Amino acid sequence: MDRILLYDKDGTLLDFHKLWTPYAKKSIDAFVEDFKAHDIKSEVAEALGYIDGEIKANSTVASGTGSDIHKVFESFKEGGGEWAKDFYESNLQMLADDMELIDGVKTVLQHGLNNGYKNVIVTSDSRDSTLRFVEKFELEPYIFDVICGDDNDYYKPQFGFIKDFIDKHQYAVENLVMIGDNAADTMLGYDEGLYTIGVSGTGQLEHLNGADQIVDSITDLYDADGKFLLDA
Repeated sequence: MDRILLYDKDGTLLDFHKLWTPYAKKSIDAFVEDFKAHDIKSEVAEALGYIDGEIKANSTVASGTGSDIHKVFESFKEGGGEWAKDFYESNLQMLADDMELIDGVKTVLQHGLNNGYKNVIVTSDSRDSTLRFVEKFELEPYIFDVICGDDNDYYKPQFGFIKDFIDKHQYAVENLVMIGDNAADTMLGYDEGLYTIGVSGTGQLEHLNGADQIVDSITDLYDADGKFLLDA
């Protein structure tokens, strides 16, 4: 079967916490300083999902789009949304510097190519940041396409997030597999019958609702001979 493997980026291909945890702290600190709003710092952090120095699974930061994050800041202070957008854009280099690839990713992507599959990144992150990720780790030879949070008005797990991509290439849904570490991934296309695989190594089992199958690590997608788990 010709498969199209849709990979979430943060937490599936990329070490989520090493990237977004320091960014979340920096953005919250800067926000309350710039808006003189230290009294609501804990409320802002909780609304974003940054609690006790950690980002909680399925929170706004963990699975939301940039627009979702901007709305949280706007909900606390008028102008906060635009501030958050500008803050993100001014810190893209910091984010690129903090990116770390999860062990085994290139091997997994190469197995996909060896099997004749197409590897696609499906992320709520921006296209700019995603392309920086691809370039930094020299993933261009492995990746067929990327679908990003600012490409359309939909967001994961809405099927519309990937529908234009499917229509463009005239893919059958049964040939696609979504792989990710939270419910925004495992619930993607649930009503349309899209097969999803949850990765529990970075997420938590209770946050992988709708997954047809769950693996501990992305490296468990292929066996020692490079055969995909659904084809074994």
